[in-house]
Amino acid sequence: MKKAFIHIGIAILCTAIGFSIWAYVNNLIFPAKPVPFEPEEQFLKSSDMLQPAEMLEDFAYLVRTIEDVHPDPYGRIGKDEWERNKDTLRDLFASPLSAAQYYFAVNSLVTSAGDAHNILRFEETDRGLPVTFEWVEEGLVIAEDYGQFRKGDLILTIGDQSPRQLLDRLDEIVSSENVYRVRDESRRHLRRRLVLDHLDLVQNDSVLFTIERGGELLELAAQLEVKLPGLKERSEELLARRHDWHIDLENNLGVFNIVVCVDDEVFRQDVEEFFAAVRGNEIENVVIDVRENIGGESRVVESFLRHLPVQSYANYGSTIRYSKQAAERVGMRRTRGTSTFSPSTRRIDPVENPFTGDVFVLIGNQTFSAGNWIAVVFYDNELGTVIGEPTGNAPSSFGDMISFQLPNTKFILGVSYKYFTRPDPSNDPEDALYPHVLVSKTRDDIINDTDPVIRRVVETRSSLSMPLSLHAGHGSHCGRRTATS
Repeated sequence: MKKAFIHIGIAILCTAIGFSIWAYVNNLIFPAKPVPFEPEEQFLKSSDMLQPAEMLEDFAYLVRTIEDVHPDPYGRIGKDEWERNKDTLRDLFASPLSAAQYYFAVNSLVTSAGDAHNILRFEETDRGLPVTFEWVEEGLVIAEDYGQFRKGDLILTIGDQSPRQLLDRLDEIVSSENVYRVRDESRRHLRRRLVLDHLDLVQNDSVLFTIERGGELLELAAQLEVKLPGLKERSEELLARRHDWHIDLENNLGVFNIVVCVDDEVFRQDVEEFFAAVRGNEIENVVIDVRENIGGESRVVESFLRHLPVQSYANYGSTIRYSKQAAERVGMRRTRGTSTFSPSTRRIDPVENPFTGDVFVLIGNQTFSAGNWIAVVFYDNELGTVIGEPTGNAPSSFGDMISFQLPNTKFILGVSYKYFTRPDPSNDPEDALYPHVLVSKTRDDIINDTDPVIRRVVETRSSLSMPLSLHAGHGSHCGRRTATS
């Protein structure tokens, strides 16, 4: 009997030790702390010359990082072509190149992964174009008045190239999973001198446009005369308007707009106040607008779901690629191998009196990452009507980008270390989330400052019969709150 107890004790001890080791390795006990990314400032200019030794060192670092961290860097082009491209680039870097030439050469390998989160940034400080752009049903147009340019001007050529030709060339520059991401990114890139020079569009510090306005063809030149915001300035501006909401009594809508997904107490409290205003005004239709959403924390979706009459929802699955670089940056102990988790059901804690009206999720080409996640969760769980344009992200895609910095050029490299599988994989393959109701902007919408997607929601809300549809009365007043970081 004594031996039996000893054996049982040894078995329990071994099990406890084994579990402790497993929990430690998987970061469940005494979790490792992530090392924050603190990049050095970039001083390199496009025309600065780089020598072979520094280019090859940066290139080796970039290749090693992507191959070690990314779940599948060869997925789009295959490993053989990946290796051929590496050899071609090494040969190219045997001679001095300008920083711009080097950037676009290296970037071609980064974008070949077919992952919109796999990116290389060269934040040069040169001046750019003052005009802004928008893609509409008719093509590329001027988005705002500037000098001789008028919003709604249809762009026929930039330099000697059509917008369609430029979009094809930008497809080689922009990390993307679909053309909609390229379209969205082109609105910024077509203002940057770095890109305009690369596309041979600059003459004497200006860019020539052929536009159509009221049936008349005009040739207008735009000077490279404004300092465009860098990554830090763009991030700060987006965080400053990360989300807001309002009640539209006239159209019986509650509209919650999310630009950046930040799952903190401010956001959760604002969602509570939003739905309180929806109930107080007896609003029948809720709109979640992620058309301008650039990503963030995907868990924000649950703040909305808990206000709907559902106990659980189908959530994303994932495959995690472990590496030394990811372990250090993210705060993990595993440094090799992969873990795969299938899409699964996740329970939520619903409120006592959930919203039972119609839910509309608005999407567009700019909808990306966590914004895309929100829309896909609603789509795959059949929790609302998705309206707008295709998103700039595939529903199943790579993500959770980790940032690195190349040692010499100080270019910023972003690399995914996870692959996410949408809640309902039977809806794949898709290169974008395509809406239930497709609505595109037109030139007239730009000229008249009208929102065709909201207009379509108003026009169709009473005719749509969604799983959550119940109807109440109309409210009597409106409210609004804007959250800042």
